[in-house]
Amino acid sequence: MNTRPLGEAVSPPPAVPGQPGKLADPPAEVADRPAGEPPRSSRPRPHEILWAGYFALTGLFVLAFGSPTSDWLPVLGAHAACVALLLIGLPRLPERGAWRVVRDWVLVAVFPLAYWEVALLNDLFTAGYYDREVLWLEGALFRSQPSVVLRRMLPWRPLSEYLHFGYFAYYALGPALAVPLYVRGRVAAFRYVLTVTFAVFFVCYVCFILFPVAGPWYVFARPSAESMGWVFPRLEHALLEQAASQGAAFPSSHAAAAVVIWLLAWRLDRRIFRLLSPVVPALVVGTVYGGFHYAVDALAGVLVAVAGYLAGPRIQRALGGELPPEYGGPNASRVSGPRGG
Repeated sequence: MNTRPLGEAVSPPPAVPGQPGKLADPPAEVADRPAGEPPRSSRPRPHEILWAGYFALTGLFVLAFGSPTSDWLPVLGAHAACVALLLIGLPRLPERGAWRVVRDWVLVAVFPLAYWEVALLNDLFTAGYYDREVLWLEGALFRSQPSVVLRRMLPWRPLSEYLHFGYFAYYALGPALAVPLYVRGRVAAFRYVLTVTFAVFFVCYVCFILFPVAGPWYVFARPSAESMGWVFPRLEHALLEQAASQGAAFPSSHAAAAVVIWLLAWRLDRRIFRLLSPVVPALVVGTVYGGFHYAVDALAGVLVAVAGYLAGPRIQRALGGELPPEYGGPNASRVSGPRGG
């Protein structure tokens, strides 16, 4: 018996090319679905595959290099469970309504957990940090230590406040691009931003694990927040005292994420790009001026961002994802250029 509500349009499946009269099989998410049940995705999305790959890789690190004690067993079990959830569990969620929103945003919401785990995982390969090597490179390139010298050369409080504001604004940069795209229904662009941004983050995180660098925040004497400015230096110092992940300095994920989001905004929405333009350069310079990163950390982060931006379309296609119209995806003919003029 047909249980479809009266008045609901039914689109016939497309014909098989070269075989007139023969209809193609319905999509996998529809073929095996009971009548009345919301459609379900048949495969993980590109950014979910990236997450699963990161958890699988770091799980292998734990398995190969972690001591066989009870301390590492929960970590290994959690990584295995996350891989299963990402590749099997999330694709089974209904593709409409609240479930779709949950799936689109859940990994954004839990992303800080991956950052905090880095401080645990970077103990797998070494008990120390590679700051000596980075300091040598810093001296070879700049003949000084910019993370110390820069604020001594420019001890102007309004400038310090502006640069610390840029660094603090890091936490809003991703939402500044992702939320407007999602609210406007540009879901393909939103998911592409997730893919590229997570790819950049995970490159940084693997570097943190294999080559942990504490950074000038832990190596040199810290300037007092009161001497640096009025508002944002104090906010940033208070936040780092509570939430910093030691060993996560090279390359700077702050610089990498900020720059790649800025570049994506240039392609996807010029209004947001212009909004971020006073902020992102301040963030990159502020990471060094505030003593949070070495200059080579920031430069390496910018290089990771540029590489991620350029490789983004290939990554998205390789993982079976859809490109947004601005990158030649579906409905590209309707988009004459970046949104926002």
